[in-house]
Amino acid sequence: MSSTRLILMFLKRLCQALAALTTSSAQRLRILVTYFRHFMAKLKIRGFPRRNTDSQTFSPADYCTAPGSTSRGSGARCPPVNSPLPLHSQQITSASTTSSTQNVLLSSMPTLSMPVPCIPPQFVPPPTFSPPQVHGASAPNTTTKLVPFAANDISRYDYRPFVNTAHNRDRIPALMRRFPNESCPWLTGAWQSYVHPEGALYLYDNCRHVFTEGTLDCSLFGLLDECIDALYSQARIQSEDLGASDIELVVQLAQTDSEAEGAQVSCYYYFVDHTARTLFWLHDRLRDPHQTTDDVFSGLRGVADPSHIRYSLESEYWTHCEFYPIHKMDRLKIIKELRELVMHASAEIITSDMSLSPFDADELSRILELINHLKGRGSCITFVYSLFRHHSVWLIYVSDRAKFFNFCGLPWARLEADKSVYEEDTKFHPLTSSICLALDAMLFWAPQSHLEDLRKVWVDECINTPRWKDFNKNLMTEWTGITIYSTVMLAVDVSFLAVPNVNISQSQSIGIIATYLSIIFITGSLIVSVLLVRQNQRYGFESADKAASSCPSTDFLSHMTGTFFGVRALATVHSLPYAMLMWGMIYFAIAILYNVFKSATVAMVASVASGCVVVTMFIFWFIWAAREFHLFERLAKSIFSSVLAGDTRS
Repeated sequence: MSSTRLILMFLKRLCQALAALTTSSAQRLRILVTYFRHFMAKLKIRGFPRRNTDSQTFSPADYCTAPGSTSRGSGARCPPVNSPLPLHSQQITSASTTSSTQNVLLSSMPTLSMPVPCIPPQFVPPPTFSPPQVHGASAPNTTTKLVPFAANDISRYDYRPFVNTAHNRDRIPALMRRFPNESCPWLTGAWQSYVHPEGALYLYDNCRHVFTEGTLDCSLFGLLDECIDALYSQARIQSEDLGASDIELVVQLAQTDSEAEGAQVSCYYYFVDHTARTLFWLHDRLRDPHQTTDDVFSGLRGVADPSHIRYSLESEYWTHCEFYPIHKMDRLKIIKELRELVMHASAEIITSDMSLSPFDADELSRILELINHLKGRGSCITFVYSLFRHHSVWLIYVSDRAKFFNFCGLPWARLEADKSVYEEDTKFHPLTSSICLALDAMLFWAPQSHLEDLRKVWVDECINTPRWKDFNKNLMTEWTGITIYSTVMLAVDVSFLAVPNVNISQSQSIGIIATYLSIIFITGSLIVSVLLVRQNQRYGFESADKAASSCPSTDFLSHMTGTFFGVRALATVHSLPYAMLMWGMIYFAIAILYNVFKSATVAMVASVASGCVVVTMFIFWFIWAAREFHLFERLAKSIFSSVLAGDTRS
């Protein structure tokens, strides 16, 4: 009774202490919220700059002015604002004094000079989504702005317009044998409508060699000619003759609304040179460091050499040819280039395991078969489209992208698929290294082997398609085998509980507890295996572009590896089914051995113990011979790195 009374008194005191702490914390939080509201009210009164979220363009009045700069500058100056800072050093002791304490603190706070955060206007990159269409806009009330963009930024597939169900034809006229396209009745001059083999409608000016999308409406079409004339006028000012037949212009209009400037139409454009196979602009195309997938360089670091940039622009050129396939090209010359690329890639795959080819052997054989089929055909206008739309005939575009990501033609070019072109980060991170070492030990060093496989596939945040497919096939094979082993082990655990010698009523028994833990780990291994298999079916066998979004990735792999631990996080997740299966087997072995040793004769104990010793020796001998864990090597490397880091600081 005395012990029970002591426990009750202890619990009562503990509850009182927790209640006091909770009340005090709530009072402090309430006071901080009051300070924050007062602070925001001061900022609102002083005129904190506001941003219009409904527009992609901003008024200069919304930003702080910088001396000697019009749009951006590092020397922006902002007027100081007197705002109170929440300063207090007294401890709040009771809830009854909360309001009075707040009033005293608010009245006695000093006034400090604090600068307003100033955000200079930045370059707005071309949107990758379909620009909003304008209905009923008046051309004289709008201003236009010329913005360079790339072929991959053409908004054709997203946010398509919907069918107008109010327009219906109730009859078909007699003797109707011609079927003109009346979706763009406002087309004038040399403008004509064309239908892409996929079904998309686009417009082309035969005289000025200008393309635009067919989603344009009548109100914006009136501004289209003005934008085109402005572009060609600026080209003449820059002494550029763009009237040749191998020069084409792509224009796309989009309207943005701004409270300060009103309606503003952005004219996104690029020129195409079919002779040089490249895109070019009349304005400098600035690179936004915050953009990765929308940038011409795809966020690749270290892009500076013009010969390197050429591969990126040439891939954009082939994208243009895919979108607008009416330009007649030299069919025999393209087939010859394709054959050379395919033959070289096929020979490289056969003779090397580190091939940089973006296609595997089966795809290359199918591409070569298609090229041989096209070799004997006559000329066709849609040849470029048929060359690029199918997966097996994207060779030129994908090859140019691969050359760009591999720094082709430069001294630091990537020559093997699993080698990085950037210097490895050799800094010693004590927290990360310690946590990773502990996780590796708990998971039987399985994350380390998966990490090595991932680094061979996810090199410099780029994916090689054949290696990516082989990697996912190996993962599927591993997880399928682990699922079978886990199912068998789960049946064994449940059967062990049904053995007559195992008394389930003794819930405190070590054997019963170990069996329950084994069932829990085996079940966890099954669940994680099923989830990983489902994820691999979604991202593993579709394409490397969907898994990594070209390079660098912003989808699956970038999301998984964008944590504090980087690629190690994904390697740890991949190793969970194997590790939990191993723990389930270990706990089952503990349950078996406990039931054997708790009530057995000397002869049985001796025989079982000798067998356990022999099996354990064989297991550790295999581990030591295979160097599967690399424990001592990793410990020595970590200690050596920490010693070097300490010497460098001293």
